[in-house]
Amino acid sequence: DEGWIGYLWLGGSARLRDQAPHYGPGCDHWVAIEPRGFVCADGKRATLDPADPVLAAIGPFAPALERAWPHRYAESRGLPRYEALPTREEQRWREWDLEAHLARVADARRGDPVEALRGVDVTPATEPPPVFPALHPTTHEQHRELKPLSTVAYSREALHDGRSFLLTADLLWVPKDRVAPYPEVTFRGVVLDRDARLPLAFFRGEDRPQQRRLADGGFAPTDGNWRRLSFVELTGERAEQEGVTYLETRDRGLWVKAEDAVVPTLARRTPWGAPLDGPDTTGKAPAGRATWIEASVMEGWLLAYEGQRPVYATMISPGRGGVPVPGKDPLETASTPVGIFKITGKFATATMVAPHQFIHSDVPWTQNFSGPHALHGAYWHDDWGNRMSAGCVNVSPADGRWLFEFTEPRLPTGWHGVRWQPASEPATTFVVHR
Repeated sequence: DEGWIGYLWLGGSARLRDQAPHYGPGCDHWVAIEPRGFVCADGKRATLDPADPVLAAIGPFAPALERAWPHRYAESRGLPRYEALPTREEQRWREWDLEAHLARVADARRGDPVEALRGVDVTPATEPPPVFPALHPTTHEQHRELKPLSTVAYSREALHDGRSFLLTADLLWVPKDRVAPYPEVTFRGVVLDRDARLPLAFFRGEDRPQQRRLADGGFAPTDGNWRRLSFVELTGERAEQEGVTYLETRDRGLWVKAEDAVVPTLARRTPWGAPLDGPDTTGKAPAGRATWIEASVMEGWLLAYEGQRPVYATMISPGRGGVPVPGKDPLETASTPVGIFKITGKFATATMVAPHQFIHSDVPWTQNFSGPHALHGAYWHDDWGNRMSAGCVNVSPADGRWLFEFTEPRLPTGWHGVRWQPASEPATTFVVHR
């Protein structure tokens, strides 16, 4: 009666609670799985046979959830999605400019500059394509093409009839010469009291000059810089000069301009009213580990807490429209909703459709908090601390994986997605403010 409570995905598995079949709507062989719920093991969408040939064939291409990047990713330059490796005639029918495009690819391989292929990897694949048995239609997502600037997730390159193709996360094929691979995003935040202590400053956008204090109390830049996306611990001391605020670091007496830094601000109280600097006498601490997250849209930072203890700090990229405009849907203004929310759903990967049918394929570490808005990893940019998204809270893939494992509800072993069950389990609180 509760509807779907979670799901398994390609190559996933879950322990059975019992072997007996259960009969119900839509399937004649439901099986009970751990820790709760049922899966339709009809031999088409799921199986009880560990030697099932379809399972064996798709297993090597399942998302690598032990990594921050479960797949490889690229930007679409406008490409069709083929259910099977296409004949040249099928390519001509689906790709109106095929012959001219392949001529440009040949030019690029000879070393000639081709502006239309900037960023595209035109090197030929070297492996033959894998062979799949017939797959159930629900294996594939239901969109036939990816518009330019959409993104694709893939796991394998293969050479077919002289042309290179990529195997997408949902086991379809796209031309390799119509995508631009993304470089792997390596930024990650800090585990507090292991990597760093608060207060601290992150550096966004570009390298930032290190400042020194002069004998007369003024400030001047040194020859050194803090690298973009690095961090430095602060002492908590600050000084003003001609309207500019400077923050003292723990790094050999160096200072930083406050305007050059992203400085996470420690909360004074938990969402249930307990002070961070004293005992919790409220009697209102939530069940579970009392996890909560706080994020500042305009300042570009996030702090994760367990009870009264901050445990993680990082930079985010929230909506490019900032905070919502009164009377307008946040989706209209690319704004990030502000308020106190719960994490209501967690999905190891989830494809997102943005306005105007732009598709982000298999977005990793997605955590819903307000309608269509989610906290999730973003593999398509590396601009942390600045407002970049259509309204979601972007974090780096490494931060996304850390937060996904930290928050409640937990994703059960073997599951790919889970919905919060308020009557039986805790959920992490997400405080989003200006």
